[in-house]
Amino acid sequence: MAPNHSIERTNNGVPPLFAAHVERWAAPETGRTMRTIEQLLMNYRNHHATILIPPGITEPIEAVRQEWDPVMAAQIRAHITLAYPQEAPLADLLVARLRAASYHTPPFRLRLGAHAYFERPEDGVYIEVEDIDGDYRRLRQHLLCPPFQPIAFPPHVTLIHPRTSARGRDFCDHGRYQPDHQEFTVAEVAITAFDGMSWVVLERLALG
Repeated sequence: MAPNHSIERTNNGVPPLFAAHVERWAAPETGRTMRTIEQLLMNYRNHHATILIPPGITEPIEAVRQEWDPVMAAQIRAHITLAYPQEAPLADLLVARLRAASYHTPPFRLRLGAHAYFERPEDGVYIEVEDIDGDYRRLRQHLLCPPFQPIAFPPHVTLIHPRTSARGRDFCDHGRYQPDHQEFTVAEVAITAFDGMSWVVLERLALG
């Protein structure tokens, strides 16, 4: 069954509850421009709220991904997912909420840890992420309040995705990723979506 998109909207496609926050985010004095939500949804599917790993930290992660899961590495850069489409199936509401939340959320800290896997290596290998001050959790709570339904998933950076690589166990047995527990500041979030070939960054939103 297709998701119910019968949400009341303003003229720019934003649900009224979030319209004022979005208008402040895109006010002329901020220097930002805003595409309508309909433009962001066009020709894309499986919209995510995403944190992209900043340059300077991502290089060793990308080296592992390109060696052990080159298909997924080519589709999207290393990232931490904030909200999955299974949790937030109404993409227009997800976009509106992320725009509003980015305006009120200051930059926050995350720390990368060791690699681990889901139940077994064949199910996917990832890097653990520590939510240092709880801001990742709070942002998810804001994005995924009803009618959305959050899924219990710890923050993580996927190294090997089982959909595109069957080498998870081989990596755990013979691969190498040396964690240095790097801490970094999340200064922006993004909307990403699948265009049939790769995951595209549709919009970047500076925090605070």
